[in-house]
Amino acid sequence: MAAPLVCGRNGLGLACRSRSHATLFVKPQIVQSSRASTIVRVTPQSPDTRTVVTKNTPGELPLPWSEKDPYKLPLSIEKVQRMLFSLGWEKPWIEQIVDRIMKGMLRTTEERARGVVDYLICVGLKQDEICNMASISVVLLGLNPETRLKTVVDYLKGRGVPETAIPDLVLKHPRIFEYRLTEDGKSLKKGKARIQVDVVPVGANGEKAAAVNYFREGASFLEAPVSPVGPVLA
Repeated sequence: MAAPLVCGRNGLGLACRSRSHATLFVKPQIVQSSRASTIVRVTPQSPDTRTVVTKNTPGELPLPWSEKDPYKLPLSIEKVQRMLFSLGWEKPWIEQIVDRIMKGMLRTTEERARGVVDYLICVGLKQDEICNMASISVVLLGLNPETRLKTVVDYLKGRGVPETAIPDLVLKHPRIFEYRLTEDGKSLKKGKARIQVDVVPVGANGEKAAAVNYFREGASFLEAPVSPVGPVLA
């Protein structure tokens, strides 16, 4: 079994050598600068030493850069990047998605991201609309299409929202998929935040529109001068 590595910190790099190898001592070379009288001491690196560059800035999570090429994306993230390019997404939006994955804000894979895009297309959204939604909802491309996206769409249908109106509704409220269905099935929840969708009549000709109500758990309605009108009581 290979012996553990001994590491020492030098700035941003890590110089590592194996205990199983003999240490190679190289006599420092003295280099005289032609422009000034400054003497520069140069010590060649030992052949059994490698330098690992860690791309990390204060306040950010360590980034899983490749040891061989610090500027090459990990294969799993590169697959997501290539997939989004193949769908025609613009480079700035793709770079935003990749940056979120690298920082741990978004957890997804090529299969999961493609599943989200395919499902939203089936709902009636276009590629540029999905791109806009993903730029606002950080976790959208990491949600399970069956247990998260479909659940919300079924909730909207159950509240009386026509299928033709669902694409426009979710496009205007892209974070709605971040919410989960409550136990009673009357609203969506995210922590103590709630969303209830009601189809209400508007105008004199019997037209109807979907009202998306945002409120917090235990909120009071029409009980004080500043209380808003609440959602329709089911």
